[in-house]
Amino acid sequence: MEPVEELVRTRVPDRTIELRVHGVSGTPPQVLLGAFPVRVEGDADAGFYRSHDAGHTGGIAEAFSWGGLTSRRRLTALWLFLAPLALVNVAGWMKPTHSIQTREGAAQAWRDAAIRLVTVVATVLLSAIAVQAAASVLGAMTADAPLASGRGVAVVGLAALAPLGLHLLAKLGGAPDDRDEHDDPWGRAKSLRSLGLAHLGVGLAAVAALGWVVTGNLATADAWGIAPLALAVVAASLGILAVLATEDTGPDRSRWTGAASAALGALSVVVAMIAAGLRDSALAAADGLTVTHFVLAAAAATLLAVALLAETRMPVREAAGFSPAFATLGFFMSYSAFGALSYGMLALASDRSPQAFVTDPEPERMFHFIDYSAVVLTCAVLWTAGRIVGQVRPLAPGGERGVDSARRIRAAVAHAPVELRRAGLGLLAAALLLVAAELLRMGLPDVGWAQRVGQLLTEPRLVLGAFGWLFVAYLVVRICRGRPLALAGVAVAVAALVGLAWLLERGRIDVLAWARLDTELGGTAGVDHPWVAATSFTLVAVVAALFLPAIAVLYFVFSASGNRESRRGVGVLWDLTNFWPRLYHPWAPPPYSETAIPALETRLRHLHEDHPSHTIVLSCHSQGAVLGFPVMRRVLANAEVPGASLRFLSYGNLLAAHYQQLFPHLFDDDRLASLDAANPGRWIQLYRETDPLGHPIGAIGGSSRLVGHVPPRGVAHVLTHSSYHYSPEYQAALNELSGESQRGMRAPARSRGTDAKGAPGSRPRQWWRRATGR
Repeated sequence: MEPVEELVRTRVPDRTIELRVHGVSGTPPQVLLGAFPVRVEGDADAGFYRSHDAGHTGGIAEAFSWGGLTSRRRLTALWLFLAPLALVNVAGWMKPTHSIQTREGAAQAWRDAAIRLVTVVATVLLSAIAVQAAASVLGAMTADAPLASGRGVAVVGLAALAPLGLHLLAKLGGAPDDRDEHDDPWGRAKSLRSLGLAHLGVGLAAVAALGWVVTGNLATADAWGIAPLALAVVAASLGILAVLATEDTGPDRSRWTGAASAALGALSVVVAMIAAGLRDSALAAADGLTVTHFVLAAAAATLLAVALLAETRMPVREAAGFSPAFATLGFFMSYSAFGALSYGMLALASDRSPQAFVTDPEPERMFHFIDYSAVVLTCAVLWTAGRIVGQVRPLAPGGERGVDSARRIRAAVAHAPVELRRAGLGLLAAALLLVAAELLRMGLPDVGWAQRVGQLLTEPRLVLGAFGWLFVAYLVVRICRGRPLALAGVAVAVAALVGLAWLLERGRIDVLAWARLDTELGGTAGVDHPWVAATSFTLVAVVAALFLPAIAVLYFVFSASGNRESRRGVGVLWDLTNFWPRLYHPWAPPPYSETAIPALETRLRHLHEDHPSHTIVLSCHSQGAVLGFPVMRRVLANAEVPGASLRFLSYGNLLAAHYQQLFPHLFDDDRLASLDAANPGRWIQLYRETDPLGHPIGAIGGSSRLVGHVPPRGVAHVLTHSSYHYSPEYQAALNELSGESQRGMRAPARSRGTDAKGAPGSRPRQWWRRATGR
């Protein structure tokens, strides 16, 4: 075991148990305790540890290590394929309303219905991607002639494995859900089971229907051809009803419509496979999938626009727009995976050269949508990075021991959610623009100006892609903010490159040939011909937004996931997104909160039973405080541990910042103040002005305290997010919560055999002190 840095040792007061809960990245228990740990309860994924000599002198320090829930098992690497669904699920919880509601208005009903229908569209999109992947593998996307009937059976059968696999993958590595009923959203196992079956039914129904679209012939469909479509419609309808009926509050109930949807969806797949086998041949219909993707994109964009309009009429206006923005980000991530899959599989199946396929991919309309998605997503990332990096100003002086730099990072993190909302809403606007332009082109097929306008607005290899270089320039300018000499150096470098390009052009050396299309597009020369700038940025965006993420994910899943430190690094993503129950999209990775919260609740009860005279301090750092908050509410509401014996010490967290901003219905001032009111004076919040994730909680008033950032001897940098115990305010808060400060810190030692006044005590009294520790 590697040595642990502990320059300042925290002393747990007498008759006190400090239960320490770490934040993201899975801090090992030996680091939390500063000593060799021994597990006393739980397992390797979520266990409680003490040092081997705990309780021999003074109080008891105990650590809760829950990082294994998101990073211990290698199979959790497969969760990366569920990342878009995790974002969609998190978006559902971003309700711009208060925790205390008198009645729900029409705006909230419209918003909730739109978000839940968006999750259904996400499921259908994944099924469509699965159908296309199966058709590409079997050659149905590039065949010019009818295929053998067995190919059609295989397309449907292989595609059906995707929704079934995602349904099972979402359960991989997850612990059983907490089945106790509470007033919070965790532990609703019945609702989750019904919702999962509903999405499985919708996914299988989509495979049956889309599989027929790709390989069937609707013009000559017989009874066997209509049967799978009819069953798919019924299964999808029942699934949608079950999804819309799911509730995240109130009684936890299962819906029969979810199980019925799954059963009918499986039946529709079987009937579709039988129908495909009875046909003499299967017709390739790649255009059918292109239309399907356009319809899904239009449906998702329209529903998210409805949700956005509804949220602007809900009580917490400053939180409006977050859920549509994050759901849009999830959809664009899905289309990135879809684009990488399409480029890879169709390029391998094509008989053209790789360069010819990349510069002029087929089918043209499908890759038109993929390129558009890659370009606008890359622009959104560049713009968001420019906004955040511009506030950090990485080239500016850091100040003494990095204090100024830490403060700038804190300001940038504080504004990050707003910037992400702007980026997500920008992506939504781009999606609506694409839908409007395509509808214009389809509605006026013979009108030249309509075709020209639609093409210029949405074809990234014409004009749109050229604007991407402006976002690159914006990022460079923001990085050089505060350092004019650095910006001047960049300008000189760009001028040199332009001069080099001019010299190469004069020498008739065409170094940009790779960025030009090999074929002319129809239309007026000079307008419809792709610009080099537009085409080159489009190809850069395709590589950056499609291939690089896909390669990184595959590398991690099949190689780097064997290293636990690598899994811990990726586990930070799951620590932030998997906190929320899967009551919006059940195929998101399993939430660790449904294991960690009941485990903490049980441990607090056991500690009180074993040490009834001790004060228990739940000490939570960063994301650990987000776990500790609902635990404290549960324990106090159920009176499992008397409030007089329970304390809450939180530090370096975002409860009153990002969580209150994004999830006001669970972390607004009323709910935060209710915990302080339920156990008055027994909650202290610590924060630093140099901690990017530490913020005060105004709802608890003076109990929210500023901590110094001056490091101890031996540390060269300013204290930021970690090592709160290095600040003397931490020890003072722990002493205050334990009651030691009221006792005048530690009383002077008495001679053996004397009472509190120094007089000799009786033998029965001496025996009572030895037996009880009093």
